[in-house]
Amino acid sequence: MTNNYEIRRAIVDDVDSIYNLTNSMAAQGLMLTRSKYKIVTSLSSFFVVIDSESGKVIATGSLATLWTDLCEVCALAVHPVWQGKGVGRALVEQLIEEARRLRMPQVITLTYQVEFFKKLGFEVRDKNEFPRKLWRECLECPKLENCDETAMVISI
Repeated sequence: MTNNYEIRRAIVDDVDSIYNLTNSMAAQGLMLTRSKYKIVTSLSSFFVVIDSESGKVIATGSLATLWTDLCEVCALAVHPVWQGKGVGRALVEQLIEEARRLRMPQVITLTYQVEFFKKLGFEVRDKNEFPRKLWRECLECPKLENCDETAMVISI
């Protein structure tokens, strides 16, 4: 089967689509919300998947650098119509490839989608193993004291 989509780095024109897609997923309890400010200020870390026919953003994800030895897959969202069609897998593989390009030895994610990431080679870990993640974003999170996401890591 040929892909009916392309993966590319996000641009300013994608901000509203990223915002709407991630926050529609967050409204379903599938991920945490992201402000438009947060998306704009980290835009260079975002990739988008574009439907070749409509030209619309159908998925998005970000690779955030936490330190010289660790980066994070975050804000991963796939439009419901495109779920189960390999789009999310292709996007995470692109993010891992970007981590390789940066020569990052490890990639983490905090997720509710444990089985999806297990299929990609990520392993469950204790969140306390990643203090840089805590200091970077978790202190701002409303779920800080009752975090229900699962930490996962892959070595590359």
